[in-house]
Amino acid sequence: MNGIEIIGIFEQLYPKDLAYKWDNVGLQIGTINKEINNVLLSLDLTLEVVEEAIQNKTELIIVHHPLIFSPLKSIETDTYKGKIIEKLIKSNIALYVAHTNFDVSSFGMNTMLANMLNLKNQKVLEFTTEDEGIGKVGTVNSITMKDYINTVKETFKVENARFIGDMNKIVNRVAITGGSGSSTINSASDNDVDVLITGDISYHHAHDALAINLNILDIGHNIEKFFVNELKNILEDKGIKANILISKINTDPYKFV
Repeated sequence: MNGIEIIGIFEQLYPKDLAYKWDNVGLQIGTINKEINNVLLSLDLTLEVVEEAIQNKTELIIVHHPLIFSPLKSIETDTYKGKIIEKLIKSNIALYVAHTNFDVSSFGMNTMLANMLNLKNQKVLEFTTEDEGIGKVGTVNSITMKDYINTVKETFKVENARFIGDMNKIVNRVAITGGSGSSTINSASDNDVDVLITGDISYHHAHDALAINLNILDIGHNIEKFFVNELKNILEDKGIKANILISKINTDPYKFV
């Protein structure tokens, strides 16, 4: 299947113009005007993921987090990023990025994460277009905060999480923002949620949340990795005939000690 056809189908679901202006999405390395037999999906691109792609004879990698975010002034192949770029080019592997456009799309990250939590009556947390936006708000059956935290940790297979707020709160209304959700704190508060689930909450944002009585469960950025399974199903259902592979590389940089 030609790569142009594959990305054409992909961008019907995740249009590039949904991305934030500061973001860098789309084709970053190589060409998609070629026959694609194997596509590899990954949250991040590391050297290990590139080696995995080479071993699997992959012609196209689709990732969520951009390899090239700020403009490059040079490509030095003795640097980490330079080695990745060199390996991709030498191996004729194209790199395609779907970041905030994937987050915003109603078929994208936050819908997938909300569905994993079985949130009912879902709506957008913070609109960026007339119909779509960042985060999801939904409802769950009444549950204690402690029990709900355990449910979330089991769902996303995390051993540790950080909590900000009132552990005695009963949970009925939940918001989730994949990745780093500090910017959605006020929107979560405006939606009267009992807890906002997200990642990368800084010390100062934690104090901001306390000041407005917003409970936050920080389960980390890497939980976004679960998108690959649902995306594989969606792309196959939309008619992509290439073999869609899911990366087996753990790209989480954190270790709890």
